[in-house]
Amino acid sequence: MVPANNNIKIHYFNERKKMKQIITQKPGTLIYRDVPDPVAKKDEVLIEVKSIGICNSDAAPYKGKILDIMPLPFVMGHEFGGIIKEINGKTDNFKIGDKVSVYPQLNCGSCYYCKKDLEHMCANQSMFGSPKLEGAMSELFAVPIKNLVKMSDSFNIEYAGLIEPATVSLHAVGSIKNSNVVVIGTGAIGAMMCPILKQNNCKFIAMDIEDRALAVAKDVGADLAVNLKNAQRKKIIENYLGEEKVDVVVLAYIDKENVDFAMDLVRKHGLVILMATPPKSLEFDLYTPLFKELTFKWSLCYSYKEFEKAARLIEMGIIDAKKIITDTFPFEKAKEAFEYKANNFAMKVIITN
Repeated sequence: MVPANNNIKIHYFNERKKMKQIITQKPGTLIYRDVPDPVAKKDEVLIEVKSIGICNSDAAPYKGKILDIMPLPFVMGHEFGGIIKEINGKTDNFKIGDKVSVYPQLNCGSCYYCKKDLEHMCANQSMFGSPKLEGAMSELFAVPIKNLVKMSDSFNIEYAGLIEPATVSLHAVGSIKNSNVVVIGTGAIGAMMCPILKQNNCKFIAMDIEDRALAVAKDVGADLAVNLKNAQRKKIIENYLGEEKVDVVVLAYIDKENVDFAMDLVRKHGLVILMATPPKSLEFDLYTPLFKELTFKWSLCYSYKEFEKAARLIEMGIIDAKKIITDTFPFEKAKEAFEYKANNFAMKVIITN
């Protein structure tokens, strides 16, 4: 007869372990909740999340902004990577223990746009950390194998959270070559355009209202940095370029004043690229772009190939992650990370685990 033991715990086979997940409950409030470990479905992997970048679109709802676009409560996180813990499917490219970054867009592959090699415009697209799909601010996360980018064993996995915003930079300016480019708004995305453009034989002129952001831009290779508040800003740029002109202006921060200035600054037949989240509506002069025959281009999402290329730019150090990441916070201090992002100068804040 086996003696009674009141300390014995019975574990049923269908009992699932639980992990911690971070949810933005309401503006100014983050909570941790215990949820069952996710299960990797067919052709998915389970990753241990090691790096999560706080995007402005994550920080804004925390500050009570863009709640019409990102309603709360919600689990944020579309800039992330980690280490493969489980694989459910056949793959020759990945194994348990691999370091990976995750392309956060889920595209159907069969709509008009996907068939036209415009997968980033997929008619049925969803994205981790968007209103349609929970993000990766959790200890574990399941993702399709096809969305993975394998990183080298020596790669600092904390940098994985920087790859998605670097891809935004690459999509905006990766095709620009042999040009004089002014970037208005040199936060993380604007600053990471610098090494991309310099690779393409471009001059990079940084503009921002924050001198600390301009200092980072200079540190990553900007040819000239000019504060937007400087009344002589246009003259400074003209003097620097001499007989040359501004070919392209990138608006990484969009408001009426910046749009008007961009149209005034760029040469005739020039290009103005608008990115970032704009105001819902904006009035501006249409005569200037008419008489200068300007081209306007919007930039938002990106392809898997661009994501993979951006990952290599960071992996190889062409984009220097150390110069872009302002600070890192452990997973259990996510609240402090969001508060730091909300109340301090920060290029990029990363949550690590």
